[in-house]
Amino acid sequence: MAARARAGGAAGTTGDRSLEGRGLRMTSLYWVHILQTGGRGGTMRFRDRSDAGRQLASRLLPLRGKDVVVLGLPRGGVAVAAEVARALDAPLDVILVRKLGVPAQPELGMGAIGEGDARVINTEVVRYSGASEADIDAVEQRERAELERRTKRFRGNAPREPLAGRIAVLVDDGIATGSTARAACQVARAQGAAQVVLAVPVAPPSSEAALAGDADELVCLETPHRFLAIGEWYEDFSQTRDEEVVSLLRAARARHTEGSQEEQVMHDASAAGPGEADAAAVDDATPAESGAGEADAGAAGEAEAGAAAEGTASEGTSAEGTSAEGASAGSAPAGNAGESTAGGSAARDNLASLVAMMPFAAGLGLVLDAAEPDEVRGRLAWTPELCTTGGLLHGGALMALADSLGGICAFLNLPPGARTATTSSATVFTRAVRDGEVTAVARPLHVGRTVIVVQTDLHDQSGRRVAQVTQTQAVLGGGT
Repeated sequence: MAARARAGGAAGTTGDRSLEGRGLRMTSLYWVHILQTGGRGGTMRFRDRSDAGRQLASRLLPLRGKDVVVLGLPRGGVAVAAEVARALDAPLDVILVRKLGVPAQPELGMGAIGEGDARVINTEVVRYSGASEADIDAVEQRERAELERRTKRFRGNAPREPLAGRIAVLVDDGIATGSTARAACQVARAQGAAQVVLAVPVAPPSSEAALAGDADELVCLETPHRFLAIGEWYEDFSQTRDEEVVSLLRAARARHTEGSQEEQVMHDASAAGPGEADAAAVDDATPAESGAGEADAGAAGEAEAGAAAEGTASEGTSAEGTSAEGASAGSAPAGNAGESTAGGSAARDNLASLVAMMPFAAGLGLVLDAAEPDEVRGRLAWTPELCTTGGLLHGGALMALADSLGGICAFLNLPPGARTATTSSATVFTRAVRDGEVTAVARPLHVGRTVIVVQTDLHDQSGRRVAQVTQTQAVLGGGT
């Protein structure tokens, strides 16, 4: 049945799904303004969208364990929402909306549409503009075609997360005018959400009153009085590309699917006994092993370097040689390509030993600065030998750095006796490197019995993002 609603209705009640249970008192509206000045009297800035997402997630932890769906507003909002979803252990999806503009004045919205035939109409604007039902239908038909195109681009063939009866947490990287956020809240309610929470890192003070009738709860870290643009509150506000959105959604789906599989394995274990449970865990990993090595190891040639220069993305590719060495950092010297075996304490504690297991990356001059299960840090210096004829650091070298640190991170999170095989790797390049040094930080997005997902962020010497790589690795054997 089509989900339809009219704008301007009363906000839904919060009930037991609100944040009140953790001492956060509110009525029909909850507005958090956390001024973090560090004693300097100024408003904080976020390093990037991931940093903003982690800080925002700390204010939403009371929702953990509830029936929550985290919805990012493409594109920048998805990078923030990914951190929120991870902290809440909730599924991540996008919420796609299209404004229905008045035919004679398209910038004036008379409503909005969303997936699932959701539609909200502002009757006051329709009455004011004189738009007929035929006018509305014509605009909707055009905008729905664009909505379907974007849905296919971001989600592919994956199903939309149902919202009926659930808490919808809508996340964006900030609010400017609030028109998109309002439409998203209205569409989420039209799709059956029991409660709509709008969460953003930064917004102008006027947003509280402007959005009061659309969201049940508003969570915002900063409402600076001097507000000109969202980007001024970020150190790195580089454009989020479609490919990065796709990569984040894939990683979140893998994490959430893995969590469901683990719950099923534990349920089976309680009924079948420890012996059969171990067999079930190995069976879960077997299909992933067959996919190892599917990444094209030869895709990081001159074309990849050009992609880095132009800021385009490469999905499912690994730098030449790093499929066996970077994404599988724990491999013993005589091990199979694309696999690693959990080693002894010497390999875990000695940075030089970890680098030595990756002769290709070591040959590039990779320096490993720190290696812990929750974070691996390294760097690579710009040298003429690693550059294209145009003086740009080769895309293959950047991918080798990212895949190597990601492989080490996965290795350090393996259970005793386990091996790992890379099943997919998605890279999003955002800027070229012409000099200096590139630093990389790899962190686990998800560590499960059968899957490990690692995200590696690369920055230049000015702190600007160069690339982001998301690796999915199957855990083979081992376990507890």
